[in-house]
Amino acid sequence: MASPTEIIPGAEPFRLKGKGPKVFLIHGFTASPTEVRPIGNFLHSKGFDIYSVLLPGHGTSPEDLQTKKWTDWWEGTKAAFEKINKCDFVIGFSMGALLASRLAAEFGEKLKGVVLISTFLKINPKILSKIAFLFPLLGVIKPYMSKSPETAQLFKDNNLISYINYPMKAVHESIKLSKIAKKKYIPNITIPTLIIQGEKDDRVDPEGYKTLMRLIPAEVVQFELLPDSKHIVTIGPDIEQLLNSIFNFLKIHQK
Repeated sequence: MASPTEIIPGAEPFRLKGKGPKVFLIHGFTASPTEVRPIGNFLHSKGFDIYSVLLPGHGTSPEDLQTKKWTDWWEGTKAAFEKINKCDFVIGFSMGALLASRLAAEFGEKLKGVVLISTFLKINPKILSKIAFLFPLLGVIKPYMSKSPETAQLFKDNNLISYINYPMKAVHESIKLSKIAKKKYIPNITIPTLIIQGEKDDRVDPEGYKTLMRLIPAEVVQFELLPDSKHIVTIGPDIEQLLNSIFNFLKIHQK
């Protein structure tokens, strides 16, 4: 029987060597680098040098993730980032966008830009946001909450390695990170920023981009709305628009 901390084959962080600018990719909550692989593959085909991270507690088991704090995810992100010699761009998805916002705030002088995709500021449906304070209690009464069969099938159909259960203590940690990011990191992003959001996002508040645009003080803040995409935009119907918007942003700011 596999250990709860053993990495699932295929969930490892990937590295795609290129001669162009260096890009660091950060996946979202309960997922793995497979979630951002389409972005990495596309940018690599354009010559970019691609790095990724496997966040602590991810790509192993829900039991492993249940033991992690948001600070563990940050330390894992920071350690992977600091191994890159002169990283140019950071791209974060969902909870990964929160971690990317901290990198942008604290290492902005070393970066040329940041891309925030489907940023986790609030849970959607909105009713869940209203009971978010109950999540620590739910973690005791019901440690894990199953995702829908449709979601599990979506992962399978698209070769995404992601848990089919939410570890509720870890959910609470992700909410903590969101609140801290809104107060401390996002308002301190001064480098060029691209915000991308699926209009039909079913997991985070699709109106969250308005908060980002209000809080980020950078001179350059671009926004791209994906009209037909839900949360996981990397496998959505607007994938071409997603990839081209990222590429164009990086191309403009790589100099």
